[in-house]
Amino acid sequence: MCKIPNHIIEALNNLSCENVAEELGIEVVKHRALCFMHDDHHPSLYFSGKNREMWWCFVCNKGGKAINLVMEYACFGFVEACQWLGSRFNINVGTNNTLNLKNKPINRKKRIFNNDAQPFSKDIAQWILDNSNLTDKGCQFLFKERKLQPRIIEELHIVSIDDSQSLIERLSKTFDTEALENSGLVAKRYDKLYFRMFTPCLLFPYYNESGMLIGLQSRYLGRNNEAPRFQFVSAQKTRVFNMPIINSMGYGDELYISEGITDCLALLSAGKNAVAIPSATILPLYDLANLVMFNLHMYPDQDDAGKKAYAALRRFFVNHYAILYEERLPKGVKDYSEYYMMSYGKE
Repeated sequence: MCKIPNHIIEALNNLSCENVAEELGIEVVKHRALCFMHDDHHPSLYFSGKNREMWWCFVCNKGGKAINLVMEYACFGFVEACQWLGSRFNINVGTNNTLNLKNKPINRKKRIFNNDAQPFSKDIAQWILDNSNLTDKGCQFLFKERKLQPRIIEELHIVSIDDSQSLIERLSKTFDTEALENSGLVAKRYDKLYFRMFTPCLLFPYYNESGMLIGLQSRYLGRNNEAPRFQFVSAQKTRVFNMPIINSMGYGDELYISEGITDCLALLSAGKNAVAIPSATILPLYDLANLVMFNLHMYPDQDDAGKKAYAALRRFFVNHYAILYEERLPKGVKDYSEYYMMSYGKE
Protein backbone atom coordinates (compact mmCIF):
# COMPACT_ATOMS: atom_id res chain seq x y z
CA MET A 1 0.00 0.00 0.00
CA CYS A 2 1.34 3.44 -0.95
CA LYS A 3 1.99 5.79 1.93
CA ILE A 4 1.89 9.54 1.32
CA PRO A 5 4.25 11.52 3.62
CA ASN A 6 2.45 13.84 6.03
CA HIS A 7 4.20 16.97 4.73
CA ILE A 8 2.99 16.13 1.20
CA ILE A 9 -0.58 15.65 2.45
CA GLU A 10 -0.33 19.04 4.15
CA ALA A 11 0.97 20.66 0.96
CA LEU A 12 -1.86 19.14 -1.09
CA ASN A 13 -4.47 20.30 1.41
CA ASN A 14 -3.06 23.81 1.32
CA LEU A 15 -3.89 24.08 -2.39
CA SER A 16 -6.63 26.50 -3.35
CA CYS A 17 -9.84 24.49 -3.64
CA GLU A 18 -11.04 26.99 -6.23
CA ASN A 19 -8.08 26.04 -8.45
CA VAL A 20 -8.67 22.36 -7.76
CA ALA A 21 -12.36 22.72 -8.59
CA GLU A 22 -11.54 24.37 -11.91
CA GLU A 23 -9.09 21.56 -12.71
CA LEU A 24 -11.93 19.12 -12.06
CA GLY A 25 -14.17 21.02 -14.47
CA ILE A 26 -16.33 22.79 -11.88
CA GLU A 27 -17.25 26.35 -12.87
CA VAL A 28 -16.40 28.80 -10.06
CA VAL A 29 -17.91 32.29 -9.99
CA LYS A 30 -17.22 34.73 -7.15
CA HIS A 31 -15.92 31.99 -4.80
CA ARG A 32 -18.94 29.72 -5.26
CA ALA A 33 -20.22 26.97 -7.52
CA LEU A 34 -23.19 24.73 -8.09
CA CYS A 35 -22.84 21.78 -5.74
CA PHE A 36 -22.19 18.46 -7.48
CA MET A 37 -23.53 16.46 -4.50
CA HIS A 38 -27.18 17.52 -4.83
CA ASP A 39 -29.56 18.88 -7.46
CA ASP A 40 -28.35 22.45 -7.08
CA HIS A 41 -29.90 25.40 -8.92
CA HIS A 42 -28.54 28.25 -6.78
CA PRO A 43 -24.78 28.03 -6.02
CA SER A 44 -24.44 26.59 -2.53
CA LEU A 45 -20.84 25.31 -2.74
CA TYR A 46 -18.52 27.93 -1.21
CA PHE A 47 -14.75 28.32 -1.04
CA SER A 48 -13.24 29.99 2.01
CA GLY A 49 -10.00 30.54 3.85
CA LYS A 50 -7.05 32.84 3.20
CA ASN A 51 -6.08 30.84 0.11
CA ARG A 52 -9.57 29.44 -0.51
CA GLU A 53 -8.23 26.14 0.79
CA MET A 54 -11.59 25.10 2.24
CA TRP A 55 -14.82 24.08 0.50
CA TRP A 56 -18.27 23.62 2.00
CA CYS A 57 -21.83 23.02 0.83
CA PHE A 58 -24.36 24.60 3.18
CA VAL A 59 -27.17 22.37 1.87
CA CYS A 60 -25.33 19.04 2.09
CA ASN A 61 -23.57 20.11 5.31
CA LYS A 62 -20.37 18.66 3.89
CA GLY A 63 -16.94 19.94 2.93
CA GLY A 64 -13.21 19.77 3.55
CA LYS A 65 -9.97 20.51 1.74
CA ALA A 66 -8.44 19.68 -1.63
CA ILE A 67 -7.96 15.94 -1.18
CA ASN A 68 -11.54 15.48 0.05
CA LEU A 69 -12.83 17.53 -2.88
CA VAL A 70 -11.11 15.28 -5.44
CA MET A 71 -12.20 12.12 -3.62
CA GLU A 72 -15.81 13.29 -3.45
CA TYR A 73 -16.06 14.63 -6.98
CA ALA A 74 -14.04 12.04 -8.89
CA CYS A 75 -14.85 9.05 -6.65
CA PHE A 76 -11.11 8.43 -6.22
CA GLY A 77 -9.52 6.70 -3.27
CA PHE A 78 -7.25 8.71 -0.95
CA VAL A 79 -3.96 7.73 -2.61
CA GLU A 80 -5.26 8.19 -6.15
CA ALA A 81 -6.66 11.62 -5.21
CA CYS A 82 -3.26 12.63 -3.86
CA GLN A 83 -1.53 11.32 -6.98
CA TRP A 84 -3.96 13.18 -9.24
CA LEU A 85 -3.44 16.44 -7.33
CA GLY A 86 0.33 15.95 -7.40
CA SER A 87 0.31 15.43 -11.16
CA ARG A 88 -1.87 18.50 -11.78
CA PHE A 89 0.00 20.86 -9.43
CA ASN A 90 3.54 19.52 -9.86
CA ILE A 91 3.90 18.13 -6.35
CA ASN A 92 5.88 14.91 -5.96
CA VAL A 93 3.75 12.72 -3.74
CA GLY A 94 6.61 10.29 -3.13
CA THR A 95 4.98 7.10 -4.46
CA ASN A 96 6.09 4.64 -7.09
CA ASN A 97 2.93 5.23 -9.09
CA THR A 98 3.68 4.83 -12.81
CA LEU A 99 0.28 5.95 -14.08
CA ASN A 100 0.16 9.19 -16.01
CA LEU A 101 -2.60 10.88 -14.05
CA LYS A 102 -2.01 14.39 -15.32
CA ASN A 103 -4.27 13.96 -18.32
CA LYS A 104 -6.44 11.21 -16.92
CA PRO A 105 -10.11 12.05 -17.55
CA ILE A 106 -12.42 12.37 -14.59
CA ASN A 107 -15.00 9.63 -15.02
CA ARG A 108 -17.32 10.99 -12.37
CA LYS A 109 -20.06 8.59 -11.38
CA LYS A 110 -23.52 9.81 -12.19
CA ARG A 111 -25.19 10.80 -8.96
CA ILE A 112 -28.85 10.00 -8.48
CA PHE A 113 -30.19 12.85 -6.40
CA ASN A 114 -32.86 11.99 -3.90
CA ASN A 115 -35.17 14.97 -3.94
CA ASP A 116 -36.83 13.69 -0.77
CA ALA A 117 -33.59 13.65 1.24
CA GLN A 118 -34.23 17.12 2.61
CA PRO A 119 -37.86 17.94 1.81
CA PHE A 120 -39.11 21.44 2.37
CA SER A 121 -41.58 21.53 5.25
CA LYS A 122 -44.11 24.26 4.57
CA ASP A 123 -45.63 23.75 8.04
CA ILE A 124 -42.37 24.58 9.79
CA ALA A 125 -41.57 27.33 7.31
CA GLN A 126 -45.00 28.85 7.82
CA TRP A 127 -44.54 28.68 11.60
CA ILE A 128 -41.29 30.63 11.25
CA LEU A 129 -43.00 33.28 9.14
CA ASP A 130 -45.99 33.50 11.52
CA ASN A 131 -43.79 33.77 14.60
CA SER A 132 -41.25 36.26 13.29
CA ASN A 133 -41.40 39.91 12.33
CA LEU A 134 -39.09 42.57 10.97
CA THR A 135 -36.20 43.25 13.32
CA ASP A 136 -34.34 46.55 13.46
CA LYS A 137 -31.70 45.16 11.10
CA GLY A 138 -34.38 44.13 8.61
CA CYS A 139 -36.08 47.53 8.80
CA GLN A 140 -32.76 49.31 8.41
CA PHE A 141 -31.97 47.43 5.20
CA LEU A 142 -35.44 47.54 3.62
CA PHE A 143 -36.68 50.98 4.60
CA LYS A 144 -33.68 53.13 5.49
CA GLU A 145 -31.16 51.81 2.96
CA ARG A 146 -33.38 50.60 0.10
CA LYS A 147 -36.29 53.02 0.62
CA LEU A 148 -38.88 50.31 -0.05
CA GLN A 149 -42.58 50.68 0.66
CA PRO A 150 -43.65 49.02 3.97
CA ARG A 151 -46.96 47.97 2.39
CA ILE A 152 -45.12 45.83 -0.18
CA ILE A 153 -42.99 44.13 2.46
CA GLU A 154 -46.06 43.37 4.57
CA GLU A 155 -48.05 42.00 1.61
CA LEU A 156 -45.20 39.63 0.69
CA HIS A 157 -44.87 38.39 4.32
CA ILE A 158 -41.17 39.22 4.49
CA VAL A 159 -39.61 38.87 7.95
CA SER A 160 -36.10 38.88 9.40
CA ILE A 161 -34.17 36.72 11.87
CA ASP A 162 -31.39 38.08 14.08
CA ASP A 163 -30.91 35.32 16.66
CA SER A 164 -30.90 31.84 15.15
CA GLN A 165 -30.33 30.14 18.50
CA SER A 166 -33.47 31.68 19.94
CA LEU A 167 -35.37 30.54 16.85
CA ILE A 168 -34.09 26.97 17.26
CA GLU A 169 -35.11 26.95 20.93
CA ARG A 170 -38.63 28.07 20.03
CA LEU A 171 -38.88 25.58 17.18
CA SER A 172 -37.74 22.76 19.47
CA LYS A 173 -40.64 23.47 21.81
CA THR A 174 -43.11 23.18 18.96
CA PHE A 175 -41.75 20.44 16.67
CA ASP A 176 -39.89 17.22 17.42
CA THR A 177 -36.22 16.89 16.50
CA GLU A 178 -36.78 14.46 13.63
CA ALA A 179 -39.31 16.78 11.97
CA LEU A 180 -36.90 19.71 12.28
CA GLU A 181 -33.97 17.73 10.84
CA ASN A 182 -36.12 16.57 7.92
CA SER A 183 -37.54 20.02 7.21
CA GLY A 184 -34.71 21.32 5.03
CA LEU A 185 -34.52 24.33 7.36
CA VAL A 186 -32.62 22.89 10.31
CA ALA A 187 -29.44 20.79 10.38
CA LYS A 188 -27.79 18.79 13.13
CA ARG A 189 -24.07 18.88 13.78
CA TYR A 190 -22.24 17.49 16.78
CA ASP A 191 -25.63 16.71 18.37
CA LYS A 192 -26.66 20.33 18.13
CA LEU A 193 -29.42 21.79 15.96
CA TYR A 194 -28.79 24.94 13.99
CA PHE A 195 -30.70 27.05 11.47
CA ARG A 196 -29.46 26.50 7.92
CA MET A 197 -29.62 30.20 7.02
CA PHE A 198 -26.83 32.51 8.10
CA THR A 199 -28.16 35.19 10.44
CA PRO A 200 -28.96 38.02 10.71
CA CYS A 201 -31.00 37.66 7.56
CA LEU A 202 -34.19 38.53 5.75
CA LEU A 203 -36.54 35.68 4.81
CA PHE A 204 -38.38 35.91 1.50
CA PRO A 205 -41.24 33.40 1.10
CA TYR A 206 -41.86 31.89 -2.32
CA TYR A 207 -45.45 31.03 -3.27
CA ASN A 208 -46.70 29.35 -6.41
CA GLU A 209 -49.46 30.88 -8.52
CA SER A 210 -52.05 29.20 -6.27
CA GLY A 211 -50.64 30.89 -3.18
CA MET A 212 -49.02 27.75 -1.70
CA LEU A 213 -45.77 28.28 0.19
CA ILE A 214 -43.07 26.36 -1.71
CA GLY A 215 -39.78 27.81 -0.53
CA LEU A 216 -37.77 30.34 1.45
CA GLN A 217 -34.82 32.41 0.39
CA SER A 218 -32.63 34.31 2.82
CA ARG A 219 -30.63 37.48 2.32
CA TYR A 220 -27.71 37.73 4.75
CA LEU A 221 -27.44 41.09 6.54
CA GLY A 222 -24.28 40.51 8.56
CA ARG A 223 -20.61 41.40 8.05
CA ASN A 224 -19.05 37.95 7.62
CA ASN A 225 -17.54 38.09 4.13
CA GLU A 226 -17.36 34.31 3.99
CA ALA A 227 -21.11 33.85 4.52
CA PRO A 228 -23.26 33.42 1.39
CA ARG A 229 -25.41 36.45 0.65
CA PHE A 230 -28.35 34.32 -0.48
CA GLN A 231 -29.48 30.85 0.54
CA PHE A 232 -32.46 28.97 -0.79
CA VAL A 233 -34.57 26.11 0.59
CA SER A 234 -37.30 24.62 -1.55
CA ALA A 235 -39.24 21.41 -2.08
CA GLN A 236 -38.97 21.85 -5.83
CA LYS A 237 -36.60 23.30 -8.35
CA THR A 238 -36.10 27.03 -7.92
CA ARG A 239 -39.17 29.03 -8.87
CA VAL A 240 -40.11 32.59 -9.79
CA PHE A 241 -40.66 34.97 -6.88
CA ASN A 242 -44.08 36.65 -6.44
CA MET A 243 -46.04 34.40 -8.80
CA PRO A 244 -49.42 35.07 -7.06
CA ILE A 245 -49.41 38.57 -8.60
CA ILE A 246 -50.58 37.12 -11.93
CA ASN A 247 -53.94 36.25 -10.36
CA SER A 248 -54.79 39.96 -10.15
CA MET A 249 -53.67 40.72 -13.71
CA GLY A 250 -55.36 40.52 -17.09
CA TYR A 251 -54.20 39.56 -20.56
CA GLY A 252 -51.75 42.13 -21.94
CA ASP A 253 -51.07 43.87 -18.61
CA GLU A 254 -47.53 45.11 -18.05
CA LEU A 255 -45.33 42.79 -16.00
CA TYR A 256 -41.67 43.39 -15.17
CA ILE A 257 -39.19 40.56 -14.70
CA SER A 258 -36.22 41.36 -12.48
CA GLU A 259 -32.96 39.59 -11.75
CA GLY A 260 -33.17 39.01 -8.01
CA ILE A 261 -35.69 39.82 -5.32
CA THR A 262 -34.30 43.22 -4.30
CA ASP A 263 -34.93 44.68 -7.75
CA CYS A 264 -38.40 43.12 -7.71
CA LEU A 265 -39.21 44.84 -4.42
CA ALA A 266 -38.04 48.15 -5.88
CA LEU A 267 -40.26 47.69 -8.95
CA LEU A 268 -43.24 46.85 -6.76
CA SER A 269 -42.53 49.85 -4.55
CA ALA A 270 -42.52 52.01 -7.69
CA GLY A 271 -46.02 50.80 -8.47
CA LYS A 272 -45.16 48.26 -11.17
CA ASN A 273 -46.29 44.64 -11.40
CA ALA A 274 -43.15 42.54 -10.97
CA VAL A 275 -41.78 39.06 -10.46
CA ALA A 276 -38.17 37.91 -10.05
CA ILE A 277 -35.91 35.14 -11.25
CA PRO A 278 -33.57 34.14 -8.39
CA SER A 279 -30.36 35.02 -10.26
CA ALA A 280 -28.92 35.66 -13.70
CA THR A 281 -28.03 31.99 -14.14
CA ILE A 282 -31.33 30.47 -13.01
CA LEU A 283 -34.35 30.46 -15.33
CA PRO A 284 -37.36 28.68 -13.78
CA LEU A 285 -38.93 27.71 -17.11
CA TYR A 286 -42.05 26.15 -15.57
CA ASP A 287 -43.17 29.48 -14.09
CA LEU A 288 -41.90 31.63 -16.96
CA ALA A 289 -44.17 29.75 -19.37
CA ASN A 290 -47.15 31.11 -17.41
CA LEU A 291 -46.11 34.71 -18.12
CA VAL A 292 -46.38 34.73 -21.92
CA MET A 293 -49.85 36.32 -21.87
CA PHE A 294 -48.52 39.56 -20.38
CA ASN A 295 -46.74 42.61 -21.80
CA LEU A 296 -43.26 41.75 -20.51
CA HIS A 297 -40.46 44.19 -19.65
CA MET A 298 -37.04 43.96 -18.01
CA TYR A 299 -34.39 46.35 -16.72
CA PRO A 300 -31.26 44.18 -17.17
CA ASP A 301 -28.48 44.66 -14.62
CA GLN A 302 -25.65 46.56 -16.26
CA ASP A 303 -23.08 43.78 -16.13
CA ASP A 304 -22.27 40.73 -18.23
CA ALA A 305 -24.46 38.45 -16.12
CA GLY A 306 -27.44 40.81 -16.46
CA LYS A 307 -27.04 41.07 -20.21
CA LYS A 308 -26.79 37.30 -20.56
CA ALA A 309 -29.88 36.83 -18.38
CA TYR A 310 -31.88 39.22 -20.55
CA ALA A 311 -30.68 37.50 -23.73
CA ALA A 312 -31.61 34.06 -22.38
CA LEU A 313 -35.03 35.24 -21.24
CA ARG A 314 -35.68 37.00 -24.54
CA ARG A 315 -34.86 33.80 -26.47
CA PHE A 316 -37.15 31.79 -24.22
CA PHE A 317 -40.10 34.12 -24.74
CA VAL A 318 -39.53 34.42 -28.48
CA ASN A 319 -39.73 30.62 -28.65
CA HIS A 320 -43.06 30.90 -26.78
CA TYR A 321 -44.42 33.59 -29.14
CA ALA A 322 -43.98 36.45 -26.67
CA ILE A 323 -41.71 39.49 -26.51
CA LEU A 324 -39.61 40.69 -23.58
CA TYR A 325 -38.94 44.41 -23.98
CA GLU A 326 -35.65 45.80 -22.70
CA GLU A 327 -35.86 48.94 -20.57
CA ARG A 328 -32.67 50.99 -20.37
CA LEU A 329 -31.20 52.27 -17.14
CA PRO A 330 -29.36 55.61 -17.10
CA LYS A 331 -25.65 55.39 -17.83
CA GLY A 332 -23.66 54.48 -14.73
CA VAL A 333 -26.65 52.99 -12.86
CA LYS A 334 -25.94 49.31 -12.17
CA ASP A 335 -29.44 47.96 -11.50
CA TYR A 336 -33.06 48.94 -10.95
CA SER A 337 -32.68 49.08 -7.15
CA GLU A 338 -30.10 51.82 -7.52
CA TYR A 339 -32.29 53.63 -10.03
CA TYR A 340 -35.27 53.36 -7.69
CA MET A 341 -33.34 54.80 -4.76
CA MET A 342 -32.24 57.71 -6.96
CA SER A 343 -35.64 58.35 -8.53
CA TYR A 344 -38.35 57.23 -6.14
CA GLY A 345 -36.76 56.83 -2.76
CA LYS A 346 -35.83 60.39 -1.98
CA GLU A 347 -37.43 61.57 1.22
